[in-house]
Amino acid sequence: MATDRTEKATPRRREEARKRGQVARSQEVNVAFGLLAAFGLLAAVGGSTLSAMRELMAGALASAGSAPDLTPQEVWHRGTEVTLDAARMLAPYLAAGAAAGVLASALQVRPRITPQVLKPRFQVLNPVTGVKKLFSRRSAVGLVKDVLKVALVGAIAYAVVAGALPRIAGLTGAGPGQILAVVGDLVLTLGFGIAGVYVVIALGDLAFERFQHERDLRMTKEEVKREARDQDINPHVRGVIKRRQRETALRRMMAAVPDADVVITNPTHVAVALRYARDLPAPRVVAKGADHVAFRIMDLARSSGVTVLQDPPLARSLYAAVEVGDFIPPESFAAVAEILAYVYRVTGREPAAA
Repeated sequence: MATDRTEKATPRRREEARKRGQVARSQEVNVAFGLLAAFGLLAAVGGSTLSAMRELMAGALASAGSAPDLTPQEVWHRGTEVTLDAARMLAPYLAAGAAAGVLASALQVRPRITPQVLKPRFQVLNPVTGVKKLFSRRSAVGLVKDVLKVALVGAIAYAVVAGALPRIAGLTGAGPGQILAVVGDLVLTLGFGIAGVYVVIALGDLAFERFQHERDLRMTKEEVKREARDQDINPHVRGVIKRRQRETALRRMMAAVPDADVVITNPTHVAVALRYARDLPAPRVVAKGADHVAFRIMDLARSSGVTVLQDPPLARSLYAAVEVGDFIPPESFAAVAEILAYVYRVTGREPAAA
């Protein structure tokens, strides 16, 4: 139980969590850095960007009536030019935001490639897990954080606009240049105020994420003792234990082959055994193997009356993407459903009860 996890995480536990992508990181820090970068760049080069936009609009308006009989090709050409010019003007701000986001992530967590994060995780589709997350501490903090953002940003916007009302009222009859100067100053003041709010929220959110991360990694006394015993074991003995564990897992996997509905093969390299039951959300991989293990699975399946079908692309994709005991990924549903329908039709069997 969670109340039994009273011990701080060991370095090994932290490293395993890091490989799974479980780190203390706040997305609010990325947003705050992005806002500061974007508005900082706007304050530095906003004048030149505005001048470029003014020239672009002036050129478009000047040529608006010069070609009354525009062809579709000409419309496409002019539209493409305007779009590219606008993209070039906005590109520095987008690049600044992206660079700030990367920098914020790097400052929070040491950059590292973690392929395990890319593997599909079917537990996220579990509705029970989803309901638990709705009523978790993290969800409650997220709700409070969202309310604070709305309230504080609204307060900042009201204060800035209310304070600028005399200046806005004084713009009656002013020229475009003066109006743009006042509006630009107002936008920058509002932008930096909102960015300041996000900085404060980001600091609090980062503190909470680190606290929650430490809490999630806590271990029971028994886990700490077990890990210490594992580290004290002679490497040769540890290798023997791991080999026996693999052999036990292989025997358990082979024992599940006779209960499979079908074995899908790439006939010379890969075999994947699938089982489906009415109460399961999707077919499950009960055994898989390559080379000699694949041949053992195929031989055992045939001797047990399990259908063996060749589908090299599907066999390779399932072998690479799904571990034994996991459900097949959604992108394989259609292909596997077609195969299972064929098997049930030929054998006259129906999906078993889970």
